[in-house]
Amino acid sequence: MKENLERRQRILNAARDVFAREGFRNAEVKTIATQAGVGKATIYKHFDSKEDLLLNLVQENFRCIRDIALKNLVGAGHPLQRFEKTCMAIAEYLNQNRNFSTVVIREAGEFLPEIQRIHNTVVSENQPFADAFFDAMKSEGMIPDIPNNTLLELLMNLTIGTIYSWTLTEERDLRKDVAFLFKLWQERSGK
Repeated sequence: MKENLERRQRILNAARDVFAREGFRNAEVKTIATQAGVGKATIYKHFDSKEDLLLNLVQENFRCIRDIALKNLVGAGHPLQRFEKTCMAIAEYLNQNRNFSTVVIREAGEFLPEIQRIHNTVVSENQPFADAFFDAMKSEGMIPDIPNNTLLELLMNLTIGTIYSWTLTEERDLRKDVAFLFKLWQERSGK
């Protein structure tokens, strides 16, 4: 069982790198298999198709980002410090998995409905956590008292825009961008 999970992860990692380098349409399952150190048939034991492999890659990474957010947002401490810690941890994850961002941006046009579905599912499953966190930030006067779904949409738009521009640049450290944005926020809010 553990061996199957490790093999599946190697396949996903190889797919991420091959899709980022060659693009989804140009990538061959054989190349992914070779890079993962498995046979082509093994990939099809884990995934129904190359499209299924791509969508599983997106879903797994969105869930990893969600898990990082939940780990850092929930708990004791000032909400702004927890939020900054969360954003820095996600930036670190994306720095280490830059090819994932490249794949999502490159393939978003062709797979937009599926990627949106995966994203919306992850967001809706975690809306209660977001609501509790935003309510705590509102009670501290750190964010305006506007509907939580609007706040989440604004946050996602800022995040996606930042990741998009970061992905298009060469070797920029996303953590520096996040630290700069928090510095601006803290200066602006006087906190």
